[in-house]
Amino acid sequence: MSQPHRLTPLTELQLRQLTPALHRGATEASSALARWLGKPTTMAINTVDQCPLAQAMQVLGEGDQAICMCLMQMQLSLTGHMLLAFDDASGLAVADLLLNRPAGTSTNWGDVERSCILETMNIAGSAYLNGIAEHLGEHSRQSLQLIPTPPIFMRDFAESLLETAFLEQAAAGNDVVFTLAEFDLAGQPLRWTFLLIPDPPSLQILADLLTAHH
Repeated sequence: MSQPHRLTPLTELQLRQLTPALHRGATEASSALARWLGKPTTMAINTVDQCPLAQAMQVLGEGDQAICMCLMQMQLSLTGHMLLAFDDASGLAVADLLLNRPAGTSTNWGDVERSCILETMNIAGSAYLNGIAEHLGEHSRQSLQLIPTPPIFMRDFAESLLETAFLEQAAAGNDVVFTLAEFDLAGQPLRWTFLLIPDPPSLQILADLLTAHH
């Protein structure tokens, strides 16, 4: 295995330049989710920041509570991972809605509930990446395309999930870009967090695109 490569994080200016692309992604994801769920759905991004992967556990949740995570790989113009982290209640609320159950009916993650959240993440993630690619492409005057692989569902403590998924990048001490998003699903607020984790070559590509944007 090659030696991990320590990356220079994005500058504050580059993070500010990336923010409108993430808002565009959120808008696209909101529209896609509203169509999929058949209910008014909004996704608003509150925070765009970066931190070392080891600190992302605090971003995702308290260490003594298990969290859920849908993990997908980014492909084409940028590569790396994207994950959506959420607590049980925020994920099971989606399953109840899709299954036409009263809110609070789902209490554990059976096959049907997992299937509901995976398909929802597939739709949200695809739209989110598409919006990001469109915005970056327009501002850098390059043709960009981003698509995700089908997501996988995991549930564990944040530290275990991140170590399992990103051991190599954690060893390199690399930073992750994270967005804290507020979802409102038919009037019900949900706690979801997106982590965008470009691999080392793609973080450099992203920095170059944002510099060109500027």
